[in-house]
Amino acid sequence: MTYLFISFAHHSSKMGSIVKKLEGRPGTGEHRYHIVLIEQERYNPYWVRVEKGADQAASQLGMDIEFAGAIRNNMEEQLSLLEKAIAARVDAIIVQGLNEENFTPVIDKAVRRGIPVITIDTDAPGSKRLAYVGTDNEAAGERLGRLIVETSGGAGKVGVIIGSDQAESQLQRLNGLKKVVADYKGLEVVEVRSSNISHMQAIQQAANMLMRHPDITIMVGTSATDAMGVLQATQSLKRDSVKIIGFDNQKETLDAISRGQIEASVAQQPFLMGQMAVQLLHEHFEGKQLQSDYFTDVKVLDKSNAQEGESL
Repeated sequence: MTYLFISFAHHSSKMGSIVKKLEGRPGTGEHRYHIVLIEQERYNPYWVRVEKGADQAASQLGMDIEFAGAIRNNMEEQLSLLEKAIAARVDAIIVQGLNEENFTPVIDKAVRRGIPVITIDTDAPGSKRLAYVGTDNEAAGERLGRLIVETSGGAGKVGVIIGSDQAESQLQRLNGLKKVVADYKGLEVVEVRSSNISHMQAIQQAANMLMRHPDITIMVGTSATDAMGVLQATQSLKRDSVKIIGFDNQKETLDAISRGQIEASVAQQPFLMGQMAVQLLHEHFEGKQLQSDYFTDVKVLDKSNAQEGESL
């Protein structure tokens, strides 16, 4: 009887360990935090870099991370994924505050249910989010504005392609850019159009803008796909004299800078954003107090240092 009791206890313990493993927890009984990172657009090179940083940090810290996002830029789908993450009772969420009016109520809903939220890339400052990690987008827009001044000598007609007219981060960059340009009487922003984070739409919108305004001398893109779209539009229309300034550090953009086809790009640090967001959640779970904002620096890449953008 003693032998049978000991054998039963041993097998019961083993079965309990197996069940915990199937639940996604180690057999020791330690809880592995489950985080979901909701992206603006899956497989976009920018978000791939965010994923890599977040995944590296999660692996080092013993956390499980899951990535979700729209295949094409779609705010409603992002909100739906955010609702699903809340319903699944994950331990934490990392998400863009793409549009504060729409995202704030859902972020607050997550927090009320005990799920801490970190906003990344785009903030929702009026929400109950734990912290924001990413670029100071208005300051980045001002840097774009100063590049316009440096490239144009303070005079010329400017066309702007923004990634989305619904994303707060894009509008903040546009505001920063306009603020700087407004100080120069010789400079004028003649039109602003949205590419909807689409390379093909960036080409189309840039081409339409250049045909409508043949006096444009400089074109600026505020999201990762825009500069290459503008470049293809200028080549198609044989407008090689138009100077182009971009945003972010896509390989194609860096190569075009090296060839002298794009003047410069203001690059963010998506790998660091992902890494830092997960690290901050780890600190939060350990009981540490976080500050409200964690701004990551931007870097201007031109022909002299374009290769440095590959590591951001």
